[in-house]
Amino acid sequence: MNSLVRELLVDLATERKRLRDPREGVFPDAPARPDDFFPRAVEAARAALMEAGKEVVQLTGYTWHANRHTWASPLTMAGVDARTIMALGGWSNLGMPARYSHLTPGHLQAAVETLVTRRRARSGGNNLRGNHPPSASDGR
Repeated sequence: MNSLVRELLVDLATERKRLRDPREGVFPDAPARPDDFFPRAVEAARAALMEAGKEVVQLTGYTWHANRHTWASPLTMAGVDARTIMALGGWSNLGMPARYSHLTPGHLQAAVETLVTRRRARSGGNNLRGNHPPSASDGR
């Protein structure tokens, strides 16, 4: 659980009717199964996007299961290691983070740009074409 989720749960706790009753649910009106509430949540999101004049095509066919991809991808791109993502996802092998993590084109571009940065740092900002001046170790 991250700090944002914790903060939300603490805020929700203040709205409880029976503060000392541990059986009272955090979300008392929530359906028991994702399939019972998720379509309504998608429709609410669709309505909010339409009201804001935004494109809603991306929500077509969106399922509860897609949330696994939604959280695994940003964790991967933030540099969280695969073993940690595996544990958070409840998976038993390291292949699952690879299956659920999708890298954005911008992330991939930033990765290859590190080669340019490293090369510039090694060459002092010059000789990006690979024409290194002769050195004593070259025997020239």
